[in-house]
Amino acid sequence: MGTKDLRNEYQEFKPPQSDEWRAKIDTEWRDYLEPLNSVADRLSGWLEKPEDSQLRHEFYKTILLNASSGYLAWLYADDQHPDFYPFISIAHNSYVPNPDFVYSHSPLSDDGVYRISGFRGTVKGVDFQLGTGQLMARGVIDGNLLGVAKANYDLDDHATLGDDGSFDVVLSPERPEGYDGDWWHLPPETSHIMARQMSYDWLNEVDGRLAIERLDRPAIKPRPTTEQLATQIRGMLTWTESIVDVTADWSRRFTGHADVNKLEYATPAEFALLQGQRYAWGRFELADDEALIIEAKVPDEVRYWGIDLHDDLNIVIDWMNRQSCLNGFTSTPDSDGYVRYVVSAKDPGVPNWLDNAGYGKGMICARWQRCDEYPEHATKVVKLSELRDHLPADTPVVSAEQRDADIRLRRKGLQMRRRW
Repeated sequence: MGTKDLRNEYQEFKPPQSDEWRAKIDTEWRDYLEPLNSVADRLSGWLEKPEDSQLRHEFYKTILLNASSGYLAWLYADDQHPDFYPFISIAHNSYVPNPDFVYSHSPLSDDGVYRISGFRGTVKGVDFQLGTGQLMARGVIDGNLLGVAKANYDLDDHATLGDDGSFDVVLSPERPEGYDGDWWHLPPETSHIMARQMSYDWLNEVDGRLAIERLDRPAIKPRPTTEQLATQIRGMLTWTESIVDVTADWSRRFTGHADVNKLEYATPAEFALLQGQRYAWGRFELADDEALIIEAKVPDEVRYWGIDLHDDLNIVIDWMNRQSCLNGFTSTPDSDGYVRYVVSAKDPGVPNWLDNAGYGKGMICARWQRCDEYPEHATKVVKLSELRDHLPADTPVVSAEQRDADIRLRRKGLQMRRRW
């Protein structure tokens, strides 16, 4: 029995198009894409070394990364029929994400009545943040991209959990009349909600299951109109450029005035960061034969801590295939109660290695949550060959075989989390 030529069948199936309509479709499509044609030129000022071919192509990748996430934010997301869509992941790793968090998101209307329900799971924590601005909300790009956090609701603190971890909360401007269940206030000007699921042990903790619905609208979603689709397509392409620009500017604001290879606390009020968490930011600049030692006293009481590395475009360095981040579960404190991290391009054979993947320059972010005392960070740059002279004598040795096994477990744990 011979095989069919599917290409010929496909050509026969395609309805014929007149030259007039082919020209119309081509023109319309080109008009939509026009903002992307020169976006790299307009954003090229963020490239410190435009002569570096590798950096240029990573820059192009960043633009496409944000275009793909813009599709979810603009053409999929809907405040009238909300859904917690995946916002940040190993694939969409912009906006200074925390690799220990799984982020999901939906736009909101500040006059809406919503129900959030599901099961908590066994992760370290589940937080819902309400915020303003256009960073994660579909609407007119007005320059207020980042916005501010209006409220944070933690399931452990602000919801009644069933024996199976189930919860059910109404979110609205006012408590519905006659409703006596769990209720969260929806503040004026709120434009979006972001859920963070915080995990320490990626391999063994179970992510929560979350659902959101709008109660003051019919459940059936109407087909979007031509005008709505056109607005969303244009908004997505404009948003792509804006978000690359604003997040690159964000990293410069945090680190532009900091000393190189130092960490300092900074949580500007105008940014929509997690309330109740302190952030220490810094820049690293290292040669291939150098290492940066970061030292901090582990607090007696701390809910969460983690540290991660970013490139100079605010992209978190690959945390699936590289040990570019560690947290309170995966870190190994020393016997004196301090934790010491080593940032370098080459594996120094220590447990708390932060792999900068060959990026000579980049950003560091350390997060500390609910501490009785927030530690300061002492830093020191040393030659990689002399590293162990600057670490405690009992610092363990990690072999190449053990590192490979650790990375494989890291990959497995991250892939088993709910990310899509």
